[in-house]
Amino acid sequence: MKLTKAIQKMKIISEAKEKKLRKLDGTDETDSGSGETDTAEATTPAAEDYESTASTAAESGSATAKNAEVEVSKPVATKTKTTNNKKAEIQVQKFHTFKRQTNRITFGLYFYFLRRPIVKYIIMRLRLIYSSRLRNLAETAESARTDCVIGDTSLLGTSTTEGANINYECSANTTKNGNSITNVTLNTDIPLTLVNSDGKTETLDFGDVNFNANSTEEASNIQDNEATITSSSTLKNAVAYTEKYILRLVGTFSRTRRLLRNLALTNGQTITMNLDNDGTSEAYDCTINGVTDGSSSELVCDTSDNPIKTTVGDLHLSSGSDTDGDQLLIEMNNPDSNSTETLETTSSSYKYTYSKSSSGLSGGAIAGIVIACVVALAAASIAAIMLRKPAPPVENTTMVDLKNDNI
Repeated sequence: MKLTKAIQKMKIISEAKEKKLRKLDGTDETDSGSGETDTAEATTPAAEDYESTASTAAESGSATAKNAEVEVSKPVATKTKTTNNKKAEIQVQKFHTFKRQTNRITFGLYFYFLRRPIVKYIIMRLRLIYSSRLRNLAETAESARTDCVIGDTSLLGTSTTEGANINYECSANTTKNGNSITNVTLNTDIPLTLVNSDGKTETLDFGDVNFNANSTEEASNIQDNEATITSSSTLKNAVAYTEKYILRLVGTFSRTRRLLRNLALTNGQTITMNLDNDGTSEAYDCTINGVTDGSSSELVCDTSDNPIKTTVGDLHLSSGSDTDGDQLLIEMNNPDSNSTETLETTSSSYKYTYSKSSSGLSGGAIAGIVIACVVALAAASIAAIMLRKPAPPVENTTMVDLKNDNI
């Protein structure tokens, strides 16, 4: 038995040496049935020369081109952003955590993937506007390449049949001091460049990209989105109800580890949701009741100051965030079949809190008793005044005549 084991070890060592020699000679071939495959490492494409256009024309070319100085008045983002295609494979969800550096800017960007593999890199074009500290110098502009890399590489290549909200870390080098930047705009005139997990690239026109919530406005002023988003959760299969001025969304949470801890909301904390109101994205303060993982939970939005008129389709893929950096995404139940269902709330001119007095009467009952007493007292006073008769006047003329009579 010892001799047999020794022979097996010598055979393994011999095969390993032969395999190593074959690799050095370049003659090694992987067995077709072994399941081992060589995959290319996904890297960003090299930057090519920038293609200039007329000063009055929009930019064209590739998002991967080198940075270039352009005129401040040069048109940018002339293509209309799509906001009504919730079936788009890639959708812009939320800009966040914008930071300026000396020769660089960084920010986060959530993309929503639907029915397509998740990519490693997304490259896009930005328009940067620089201000000058000297009054006699005008503003300058730059067309900048921006590379966005996925935050969680474990999601690469996975299919998104149900949709996934994925965070990307974006950065762009600047030829001038990034601290002097006054405006950053996403240039939708140049298509996105996508780099898949296998290193293959493809382009995607912005006409096929949807913008959700208030990301349309955020894309025109990326520098204003400095709030940090550290976690994201989704309220799935949400069903909407309205009750007077309250909008309720009932569903189940997913990927809620941090959010469930931070959004217990026992101290009255709210989350600001950007909801569609008759075609316009507006902010509403909402609270979460019954926060549990995998069980039914309720998002309650107060619309008393601004009644909402919306549809199930417009509420689908709405999002919001709280002051602790937690993002919440809404996925409505069957948004396609119920997309035209109208939801509308009413205004409330007042709010009150119910409380009991020491006598057991409510505040309204006490107020009613006081008012009744005041009315009764006023009525009694008026009646006394009206029933009081004035005293007869004294006739001075008669008294004078008596004094002049002779006795």
